[in-house]
Order: sequence, then C-alpha cells, then structure tokens
Amino acid sequence: MSDSSLSFRSDWNRLPLSKLIALLKCLLILQSLPESALEEAAEELQGIADFYSDRFSQANLSTIPASRVKGKLKSAQVRPPIVVEP
Repeated sequence: MSDSSLSFRSDWNRLPLSKLIALLKCLLILQSLPESALEEAAEELQGIADFYSDRFSQANLSTIPASRVKGKLKSAQVRPPIVVEP
C-alpha cells in the first residue's frame, strides 16, 4: 500500500471515551491487515453492521400495554424424588 492520508469529520468531544478507543482499535487493526484481507474485513464489518441495524430497528417497536390477568393459584404438589441408580 502506498502512503496516503485520510481525514473525516466527527464530533469527537461527544463520543464516549470507550467508543473512541474501540473505533481507534478497529482502525489500527484494519491498517495492520494485508491488502488481500481488507475485502474480507469489509464484508465481516458489513455483516456486523447489518445485524445491529436490524436490532436497533426492533428496539424502536411499540410496546403492548400491560393488562391484568386473572387466575387462581393451586396448591403445590409434592412429587416423589427421582432416584438415579449407578
């Protein structure tokens, strides 16, 4: 790979430190990969992104309001113990 630079804008001040560290760790790992592995890494990251984007959309689903359920409790039944013989 030839030497080059990359820049992008982000609001680093609002990013939690743990997320910033994880992002930098990912970038360092990607930078250390051989060029032949970058396509595989990109596919894996896309799969992870797809998985979590589906989960975030499910987290925004409307919830079913709580309702009362009426029932009667029955007395407990004592069952004989299970004996395991050698």
